[in-house]
Amino acid sequence: MKWKITGQFLIFMVLSLLLSFFVFLVINVFLLYSNYGKQDHFLPYQNPSYYTLDFETHIRFENGKITIPDSMLAELEQGDIWIQVLDENGTEIYSRFKPEKAPVHYTPADLIHYHKFTGALENSTIFVGKLKRGNRDLSYIMGFPEGVIGKGSINYRPETLIRDILFIILTVVLVVTFIALFFGYFFSNRLAKPLVQIINGIQNLAKGHFQTEYKPKGIYKNVFQNLNELSSSLKSNEDERRKLEKTREEWVTNITHDIKTPLASIKGYSELIQEYELEEIEKKRYLDIILEKSDYIAHLIEDLNITYKLKSTSFPLNKNDEDLVEVVRESIIQILNHPLYEESHLEFKPEIDKYSFCCDRTLIQRALMNLIYNAIVHNPQETIIQIAVQKQQEHVYILIEDNGIGIANEELEELFTRYYRGTNTGETHKGSGLGLAIAKQIVEAHGGEIVVESTLGKGTRICIVF
Repeated sequence: MKWKITGQFLIFMVLSLLLSFFVFLVINVFLLYSNYGKQDHFLPYQNPSYYTLDFETHIRFENGKITIPDSMLAELEQGDIWIQVLDENGTEIYSRFKPEKAPVHYTPADLIHYHKFTGALENSTIFVGKLKRGNRDLSYIMGFPEGVIGKGSINYRPETLIRDILFIILTVVLVVTFIALFFGYFFSNRLAKPLVQIINGIQNLAKGHFQTEYKPKGIYKNVFQNLNELSSSLKSNEDERRKLEKTREEWVTNITHDIKTPLASIKGYSELIQEYELEEIEKKRYLDIILEKSDYIAHLIEDLNITYKLKSTSFPLNKNDEDLVEVVRESIIQILNHPLYEESHLEFKPEIDKYSFCCDRTLIQRALMNLIYNAIVHNPQETIIQIAVQKQQEHVYILIEDNGIGIANEELEELFTRYYRGTNTGETHKGSGLGLAIAKQIVEAHGGEIVVESTLGKGTRICIVF
């Protein structure tokens, strides 16, 4: 496998370099010929020689006086270009923007010298043009900044030009091929070895072997890091799966116990009512206990049913346009109407009067009541629980905040996990372990999310965002 990868890489590298060379050659030839003879007044540096020749049309000679339109002078000034107009003897008769030390008279040798060599005249690259006006044979010099425009010359023999070009191209191709093979071998060798490790690592992950850790190094350093992270993530997921499975088994045991206990009460009190003559008051008390235990079992079964329905994406929601503020208010009223919670300190402080929201009213109330019940039963009786509804830009927030005992960080992470029961859950309100998980599922089914912040000894803040 290693040599197969090496060979493929060498072939790819050689072909890539050769193709790049020819593309570079073609592009340069195209640009050379596409710009040949063209002049763009907005880009005077693109073709300075043709810009100079074309500028002759803007130089006017009337009554022995040289004039240039203001618009062209502004263009010269913007491009940091200077101009001199010379008479037949090479003496300056007009200039604009020229350097201070530029000559006012030029011999033919001066013009050839300055024209040929970049920077020979006051750090400028100059171009010379002819200016025929009437019977006058004038000339003009245009100086471009040396830092922008430079010059060079190529000497060649016409009779051997094609042979020399072909020789240069062949030499370049051979050199490029040799360099590609030379460096490609070493690079491909370095590439192939870690690639084999990566492939083997992926195969190990596919087989469920997550223990191998690779040392991040070389050009595949990030790949090895990601491979280690993936391995760690898969191992963590596997551990989490096993932990969830263990939690589920413990939960089934607890639920079984939770059902068996009220069933035993139901059975015992039913037998008492059936076998003994009881007074009406005592009989009613036993019937109330039977009803209470039956409701408890029904609630457990309902929690199981709804959590697995919500887990399915095909579960239909009975959505209608509802006033979310009113939904929250009714949820609080229902809680306060319950005999066990009528003394709870619930404060409703909506910051908006009304908010239209498309939702399943029953499920949203179920989620809200689960969250508020959780705040009531897991805190001291004097705890104050504040519920608010806020709107900010495109989002609406339902806040449930208490000044109770708070939640430990390790429990905060498991708060919405199915089957989880906190350490502060007592016998009187241990529940099914599904209430908060159901609330989270309902909120997410409506496109929202729940964020919980808590500090031990200070209280808990739950934020529902839609």
